[in-house]
Amino acid sequence: MSVWSAGLLRSARGRRRGRTDGRRFLLRRAVPGHLGSARARVERALLAAGLRKVPLRPPWAGYVHVHVKMDLLYGLVWLLTVLLEGISGQGVYAPPTVRIVHSGLACNIEEERYSERVYTIREGETLELTCLVTGHPRPQIRWTKTAGSASDRFQDSSVFNETLRITNIQRHQGGRYYCKAENGLGSPAIKSIRVDVYYLDDPVVTVHQSIGEAKEQFYYERTVFLRCVANSNPPVRYSWRRGQEVLLQGSDKGVEIYEPFFTQGETKILKLKNLRPQDYANYSCIASVRNVCNIPDKMVSFRLSNKTASPSIKLLVDDPIVVNPGEAITLVCVTTGGEPAPSLTWVRSFGTLPEKTVLNGGTLTIPAITSDDAGTYSCIANNNVGNPAKKSTNIIVRALKKGRFWITPDPYHKDDNIQIGREVKISCQVEAVPSEELTFSWFKNGRPLRSSERMVITQTDPDVSPGTTNLDIIDLKFTDFGTYTCVASLKGGGISDISIDVNISSSTDPPAVEPAFLEIRQGQDRGVTMSCRVLRAYPIRVLTYEWRLGNKLLRTGQFDSQEYTEYPVKSLSNENYGVYNCSIINEAGAGRCSFLVTGKAYAPEFYYDTYNPVWQNRHRVYSYSLQWTQMNPDAVDRIVAYRLGIRQAGQQRWWEQEIKINGNIQKGELITYNLTELIKPEAYEVRLTPLTKFGEGDSTIRVIKYSAPVNPHLREFHCGFEDGNICLFTQDDTDNFDWTKQSTATRNTKYTPNTGPNADRSGSKEGFYMYIETSRPRLEGEKARLLSPVFSIAPKNPYGPTNTAYCFSFFYHMYGQHIGVLNVYLRLKGQTTIENPLWSSSGNKGQRWNEAHVNIYPITSFQLIFEGIRGPGIEGDIAIDDVSIAEGECAKQDLATKNSVDGAVGILVHIWLFPIIVLVSILSPRR
Repeated sequence: MSVWSAGLLRSARGRRRGRTDGRRFLLRRAVPGHLGSARARVERALLAAGLRKVPLRPPWAGYVHVHVKMDLLYGLVWLLTVLLEGISGQGVYAPPTVRIVHSGLACNIEEERYSERVYTIREGETLELTCLVTGHPRPQIRWTKTAGSASDRFQDSSVFNETLRITNIQRHQGGRYYCKAENGLGSPAIKSIRVDVYYLDDPVVTVHQSIGEAKEQFYYERTVFLRCVANSNPPVRYSWRRGQEVLLQGSDKGVEIYEPFFTQGETKILKLKNLRPQDYANYSCIASVRNVCNIPDKMVSFRLSNKTASPSIKLLVDDPIVVNPGEAITLVCVTTGGEPAPSLTWVRSFGTLPEKTVLNGGTLTIPAITSDDAGTYSCIANNNVGNPAKKSTNIIVRALKKGRFWITPDPYHKDDNIQIGREVKISCQVEAVPSEELTFSWFKNGRPLRSSERMVITQTDPDVSPGTTNLDIIDLKFTDFGTYTCVASLKGGGISDISIDVNISSSTDPPAVEPAFLEIRQGQDRGVTMSCRVLRAYPIRVLTYEWRLGNKLLRTGQFDSQEYTEYPVKSLSNENYGVYNCSIINEAGAGRCSFLVTGKAYAPEFYYDTYNPVWQNRHRVYSYSLQWTQMNPDAVDRIVAYRLGIRQAGQQRWWEQEIKINGNIQKGELITYNLTELIKPEAYEVRLTPLTKFGEGDSTIRVIKYSAPVNPHLREFHCGFEDGNICLFTQDDTDNFDWTKQSTATRNTKYTPNTGPNADRSGSKEGFYMYIETSRPRLEGEKARLLSPVFSIAPKNPYGPTNTAYCFSFFYHMYGQHIGVLNVYLRLKGQTTIENPLWSSSGNKGQRWNEAHVNIYPITSFQLIFEGIRGPGIEGDIAIDDVSIAEGECAKQDLATKNSVDGAVGILVHIWLFPIIVLVSILSPRR
């Protein structure tokens, strides 16, 4: 039985009536891809090569017999299959591939002439990038960003998903994003796309004097500078107004407008020389990015008068302020001058203000202050005249924290042990705020200690090691062993003390071993050997070991010169499976190695690259082709069956079915199981568990979803490129540049006015079309390729080939003296590298849309590829619009009147398919 002609096995549960959840589904018998004769293997090869069709089973049929009279062809292909299997040996295991697509429209700026793969978005909108991957096992996906992990800049939950979604995107999130996919086979696959975030901040006008900015007022015969600054991407353009009068360079002898050379266009200065009475007025600065991404212009105004003055303030608090945790603190800041009236803000020297902060004008209140709230707080007054005024105060919150100790010599070092007769120093350190209030006390076994000749208590130099005290024990005696306690406190109380206990005793170190835990999977009647290694132990002169299986003692012994002990099991049986513990013991304690010996099979790995898994699509139900491989199938006993569980999303009850497996499963072998009678458009959770004679193995779970093909049975397709996903067309990642979605209303033809459409195909300025931009840095001969979605066709005879014809038509625009070539190719399912020429045209066709009609005769699912090739110059834009596919041949008058000789290739595209159609028709069975 072949994988595509599986027999029908109805579930007994599926036939019951009166079920409460309304679930209907049917389970088909799974057939491992390696089973059957050489004939079955040849059938798989023919299917992969596109020489066999998958027959559609009538819904009433219980099973299907397939007879193929192709003995000679079977023999040749069988030899090829054997050779290929011997070379690869990896089944369907494949390294990952990656492609990045984005949703939504990319706004553009023509002056930049972006030609690389760039996604331009307005700040505050939502960015969605999808990483499309293939490969088996299912590749793990991770998004990263230039100069760091993507998780530093957006939600961690999206970093490991196929779709990266950044809501309310900000300017710092622009840059190059990388999608990395890896599954342990070959090198990781990496693709990137650059995201450019456009924005325009509100402009700010500041006023400065040429001399004496400390003066309170701007007197006559002073030179004044009005500086306008706005952050933006792309660069901003500025304009000035005085009242309603537009100020230009040279329009007023008393006015000069210029840009400082060091600001790179970010600043525009209006210089008022020797102030005149008419210079006291309202001034407006307008910032513009030319409506890129629909970003509107922004304006700011400032009134200049003879009372204009920079701000001044004072603080009504002490400096510093020392408080206990939990107290409330209030800081008051008032203005003492400035015109216009300054605005007051509070800032913190490091970080932001605490969330609990209450602000009321110039008053800042922190209720229930903590140590984290300590620091320098500054009040800043600003009225955009001169420099802002700033006053600061320091808040100190009393605290004790981070107590630690160390012992000299270090008893945790092998070669430096505490010994009787030697000197021992115990050091205790605490972080205290303020440090000058810190005091220490020492205790031994709970009793106070005072400094003496044998026990010397000292405090180190605060500049060398602040907050540290030492206890030196001279000539250590046996009676000195015990627990020493260091207590740190602050003068005045109010803060809890910190106590640090140090135990001084003879030095011992229990054994450290590896592995701490190891799982070993092995089948019955096979052997395993477990090894437990000693890393360190003190003392090492007495080391013993014991091996146990559960509570059963297996072996004991004593180490000689070796550093490890082993326990072998020559032949595993049900009694030998379990947890083995090896304990290695000295007088200080024991170290333990644990080994879980089990016959559980590894989890299966679902195959996510199944071509068109929704293989049967009826009005209310659908069928799903579930495929998987088995991880390390030879590690344990032969897998005799799989337990398949399935439940509808949101339901609690699992429906289970056993799938029998005959023969051994090979590594990388693809197993297929068909799920039928699934209710549209419900999703289902599928659980798969391998079964061996040991019992159940590890389970794996995935979700299957109904996803209708673009055209389940292609009858008619039309795309005018008006919707956001451009009818599921995608960019080819092997070309030199991309096709661009555009409309005449948003396109600027300032640099290339003699090329490209002046409207879409219908004549609308607002309608969209796809075109290639051939301006710099594009070079002659570079290609842009646009891929259509994959179209499925329904054969008229389920056991033979189809001769269904389709009329493919589109509009193209090729105007300009440097027009290159527009090619159209047909790609059939299974042909990933061979593309068949369908239509071609080159040269200037004039400022008009032309229509092309081509008959196509696909025998399987297919794709259409539009390829634009850049000509010798910049006036070579090529556009397409209104792509259509309809069942049936094109009208003869359309082929005769609207197709030029350039498109004659398309009429003959089906000729190369004729021998295959004839061969399959003769050899296929007939009813």
